Amino acid sequence: MVTAVHYFATLEDQMMLLDYLGEPAKVTLHPWPLITTPLTALNREDALEQSRVMVVNHQLGLPVPVRAGDAAMQGGSVSAVFNRLNWETFAPAEDEALMDANASPIILWSPARLRPDAILPSSLGSQADLMAQVSKDYERWVNRSMSWIRRNGTRVWGLEWRQTRPDLDIDLSFISTVIALPGALQALESGTPGRSFESKSGEAATGNG
Repeated sequence: MVTAVHYFATLEDQMMLLDYLGEPAKVTLHPWPLITTPLTALNREDALEQSRVMVVNHQLGLPVPVRAGDAAMQGGSVSAVFNRLNWETFAPAEDEALMDANASPIILWSPARLRPDAILPSSLGSQADLMAQVSKDYERWVNRSMSWIRRNGTRVWGLEWRQTRPDLDIDLSFISTVIALPGALQALESGTPGRSFESKSGEAATGNG
């Protein structure tokens, strides 16, 4: 993910986020990164079982497909390389295509698997190299969505996490800032540990595309 906010969330926190985004009236949820026509829709329960989800704001437009031979697959740019890697990894069927991250007004949501023994970090953001090149409205939407998480949560991890919340049992494999939404913060303060991402098979190449 090129631009993202990482956060801890309980089920209730994730529901609050989806309510804010306007699911299902304003936005819909779909598998990532393969797209079909029409798009395969996910309800909230199914989406929470996915490692990565496309959030589509229908006022901004649908995801843009990219297929073998398209310009987005050609050349040595980072996005083109990841597009080719993802094409090999997912082997799209004839009626499927990859989502073009640099042209699609799509939020990438990675909801962490819910576990009773630990809270894992989720993330939300964009994989576009330059969001404004997709559209200004898209850039504003992504930034507003990430800002909602920051406004409604509490920073519990980052470069100076020991000075931030040394009382919490958090052990992550990265140093990016992590925000705890209200339910997650209460769980962390009650002793539930925060741990790193689970390894999930079949994930796309990261970075872009």
